[in-house]
Amino acid sequence: MKLLWGGIISIFLFQDQTPYKANDEFELRLDLQFKQRPKSENKVELDHRTLPNSGMSAPYLYLHLKVLKVVPEEVRIRVVKNDSQVLLNRKFDPNIVLKLDLGFTDDIKDRVTAYQYLITFLTKEKSELSKIDIFFEKDGTYLVNGEKRGKL
Repeated sequence: MKLLWGGIISIFLFQDQTPYKANDEFELRLDLQFKQRPKSENKVELDHRTLPNSGMSAPYLYLHLKVLKVVPEEVRIRVVKNDSQVLLNRKFDPNIVLKLDLGFTDDIKDRVTAYQYLITFLTKEKSELSKIDIFFEKDGTYLVNGEKRGKL
């Protein structure tokens, strides 16, 4: 009897998990640019000389997502960062390319800014249909839906 209840509960748990969107249904492109880091007020004193912060260019990352295969039930999209902050929650227009500003690559690797993005496609009733999980490891390796795609 306990085995039967355990089986029923596990069926409900597996049904609750949102499946990954198939790889052939979307195109994901990372756009690496160089941007000037904002100058800070921090200064370094060395032998009574003051050296200002350098403000050098650093690699900056944008993510472009284009849906290639549209599922009619997918009418909303939600993007959530690893800190549970919702970046986007709106009606989904399959004709546009979603551009996400991820920030400086060093900040992503050092966990100063977000390092995981969950893009969820929803129905009109806001139930989850599919998802794309983008994760950046500390060494710069990035995974899409658990599959290694490259390195920053």
